[in-house]
Amino acid sequence: MRNRGMCVVMLAVVALLVVGCGKKEQSTQAPTTGGEQKKVRIVLVTNGNSPFWDPMEVGAKKAAEELGCEVISRRPTTDSPALQRQIIEEYQAQKVDGIGISVIESDTIGPVIDDLMKSGIKVITFDSDAANSKRIAYIGTNNFQAGKAAGEAAKKLLPEGGKVFGFVGNQNAPNARERIAGFKEAVKGTNIVLVDVFDDNKDPAKARANVENVLQAHKDVKMLLGLFSYDGPQIAAAVKEAGMLGKVKILCFDAEPETINHLKRGEIDATVVQKPYEFGYRSVQLLYKVITLGDVDKALKEFEQESGYKVAPGNVIDTGVEIITPQNIEEYLKKLEELGIKSS
Repeated sequence: MRNRGMCVVMLAVVALLVVGCGKKEQSTQAPTTGGEQKKVRIVLVTNGNSPFWDPMEVGAKKAAEELGCEVISRRPTTDSPALQRQIIEEYQAQKVDGIGISVIESDTIGPVIDDLMKSGIKVITFDSDAANSKRIAYIGTNNFQAGKAAGEAAKKLLPEGGKVFGFVGNQNAPNARERIAGFKEAVKGTNIVLVDVFDDNKDPAKARANVENVLQAHKDVKMLLGLFSYDGPQIAAAVKEAGMLGKVKILCFDAEPETINHLKRGEIDATVVQKPYEFGYRSVQLLYKVITLGDVDKALKEFEQESGYKVAPGNVIDTGVEIITPQNIEEYLKKLEELGIKSS
């Protein structure tokens, strides 16, 4: 059995202050087994700050407790590649052992990843990839396939077709681009048309304003598509206020607490749910293996055997998606409860 270091889990929310980054931290200290032991230090950097990341942190904490390592989660407070880069470079300077990144913008963060790898810090991506970088692997949703799943759901909700408008934080984010492309591929050859997609810079108020503008300007809209986790609740609230529930279909991504409430009330028609708990758990699991084994191929092979996930070409590990509707939401919530989480 390999020696394990004591486990400290620090979950931090980043706040940008004038010239520096402040943070709030929660620490959980696992019992030590005696003696001085070197802790493996792993950092997970998200692409924003929303309830979507809560289950990711629960999964990361669980893996850290099992493996005996230190995990730090950092959430940028803005959709800023520069801020994400600043956070990453902070931990590069500390010479942590591994970093997992949900990439905000691959052109900016890709070179940062390459520099981390060159310096000896092991890097994977999760949730949003930088496929052209030297990252070791990607863990998360195959976002093109998730977009296709959304398109298939749209075809069931709009059998006669119609105009669809999308809403997203940043269309330049790799996961956003892939979801849009997958959606378009799925509805190709039908009468469903994705007319336009509006950016909101991950600002819920801006997202709602975008929805309100579409409802006012396009009376013939048939569906509103929320591509990021917070978009669904903003769409539902705007549609409800406009008195158009039941007249405009709502399709979104993820199952944040407010999305779940809207599903229970039948105000959202369907959502494509990812597995953020798995993002956190599996990212820590794989990084720990790469760091402690010192052999990427061996680490990936062991990861496949232990996790049950297949490592596809490009070292892509797809955690999959589900379609949740008002009809199956209660069954889905029972599954989340078994993981110790309330949203996804």
